[in-house]
Amino acid sequence: MFRPESDWTKQERFGVTDFNIEATASILDTRVDIRHFNWVLPSSGPFSPEKHYLDYSLDRQPRRSLITMGRNDRRALSGDVLYLPPHRPYIGQPALQERHLVCVAMGEAFLENIFDGQRPMQKLDPCADIQNVVMRRLFEGIAIELRSPGFASKTVIESMLMNLAVELVRHVGSEETRSPASRCTRQVRHISDYIMGNLSGPLGVADIARGCNMSVRHVSRVFKEATGISLGDFVARSRIAMAKEMLRSEDTRIKEISWRCGFSSTSAFSAAFRTATGQTPKEFRQPPASMH
Repeated sequence: MFRPESDWTKQERFGVTDFNIEATASILDTRVDIRHFNWVLPSSGPFSPEKHYLDYSLDRQPRRSLITMGRNDRRALSGDVLYLPPHRPYIGQPALQERHLVCVAMGEAFLENIFDGQRPMQKLDPCADIQNVVMRRLFEGIAIELRSPGFASKTVIESMLMNLAVELVRHVGSEETRSPASRCTRQVRHISDYIMGNLSGPLGVADIARGCNMSVRHVSRVFKEATGISLGDFVARSRIAMAKEMLRSEDTRIKEISWRCGFSSTSAFSAAFRTATGQTPKEFRQPPASMH
């Protein structure tokens, strides 16, 4: 089974080129590195980290990889910051794009020193898209220190990793460790996870509210306030994004893509896709004609 936190030396790296670990550091049983690679072939498969795994995308372009977390209906697009608890099964569907990541694998000895023998991270749920400015800044700081180490660099990195663990627990932990703002973020993550896991079905506001066990008014308000876009816009964008990925990476009939992305008919799909991209699905799938 694939281990995302490993250096991949004992894995075939199927579909991956230009793999390189730019810099790395270790503190007790915790490891952090900056790595670069390029997904060039469509692939999908199971994986499971052995430690608490986090990564942060240093690329300016958004990630488009899909991760199924625990259940087939819990599928989500990866965001800038990803967290996966250890020893759980996941299924990844990487997007065909170049990647530049800060990867962290936190071991139990390191965490016990931080939390004085307590284990608040044992009950954390996976999150494919953590929206947390503090964690982003910590990852950026770690990357700078790894690339240009200075005096007591290892101590500086250790301090930032400790802060990263604490912020993670505050953000996605239990009610006792979360602030009201992070509880709101958790609700938004739950809403977006539900939408991404049900793109083939009906996703009106009432459907989403019922699926997330929230009121129609609350689900609309909390999502709009946190993201700046409406639920309807997010659903439409997510369906088009998924359709693009399927058109790029799968030899699937357009009719099936239309159904899997939740459109009522192929013509409705084509019209929505053309409005969003300026191309029909068939035009988008076909490579541009070469110039002679």
